[in-house]
Amino acid sequence: MVPASVAEAAPVMHLTFDDGPHWMFTPMLLDLLDEYGARASFFPIGETIAARWDATTTQDLLNRGHTVGNHTWGHSDLSKLSDDSAVAEVVRASAGLEELTGFRPSCFRAPYGELGQIRPRLGTDLGMSLAGWTADPQEWRDPPIEEVIDYLKNRERDGMVVLLHDRKWLTLHIAQRVLADYSARGWVFEELPDCHAASERDSRMAALKSGGPPVGGIEVSAGPDGSVRLEGWAFDADLPEGGLPIRMTVDGLEPVISARTTGEHRFSFPVFRAADGRSELACVWAVNVGAQGHDPSLGCRILPPG
Repeated sequence: MVPASVAEAAPVMHLTFDDGPHWMFTPMLLDLLDEYGARASFFPIGETIAARWDATTTQDLLNRGHTVGNHTWGHSDLSKLSDDSAVAEVVRASAGLEELTGFRPSCFRAPYGELGQIRPRLGTDLGMSLAGWTADPQEWRDPPIEEVIDYLKNRERDGMVVLLHDRKWLTLHIAQRVLADYSARGWVFEELPDCHAASERDSRMAALKSGGPPVGGIEVSAGPDGSVRLEGWAFDADLPEGGLPIRMTVDGLEPVISARTTGEHRFSFPVFRAADGRSELACVWAVNVGAQGHDPSLGCRILPPG
């Protein structure tokens, strides 16, 4: 089995969102991304995410397949800071994200695109790769949506990285239009791969405390015979030996328990599509076996056509 996006060789767009999280817009954006089975990368301001989100809320973003990167603590223009002050801004943001996620981020986006003097230290001393962009429609200027769509069409290429901001109402409308238009044309939306830390899974598991909701993630795999499987991992500190129930629904039907995690906290199960073989939306949840709390979403994925 191979990842469905690889098997189909569909063009990829990387949606990225800076300067959040917003108390209302970011959760709405996460639900919108789920509707299209899309994954994205987020670059929150350190002091903003520390003030507005807790570990459970941040883990929800990760559970759905998105990534989180460093965008400094206070959205400072690093070119206007001394070397030591710039490094302190970045280090403080990484430490703040580690408190919420269990791991330090592996990618960095500089506010205004200005790195100042820290460029040579980014990888060697700070342990992060630079996350740039290839398309910036500057929706913070409140342009008409059609202007944004035309701008993106003129910069289309496989692997394009689009810069948006999850602190604006307009961004929701732009994202919905982009997701709808490009999905209809066969594009897929994936997170930036360099923004996955090497120790992300183990660190998230280690940071989870008893009583908290599970953490995890999913992938869609397609076989050469057209079969499809949902695979992933999930961990609940209240069930450390495994056996965690995993629920799934396709196209909004009643969710059913489709698998239980192994002792290694993995799961894998086949997905049966409609007879016409059309693409469908599969959504997955990990059942919270603790005394309280919700069943966290592990995101939604579009099933490849049969």
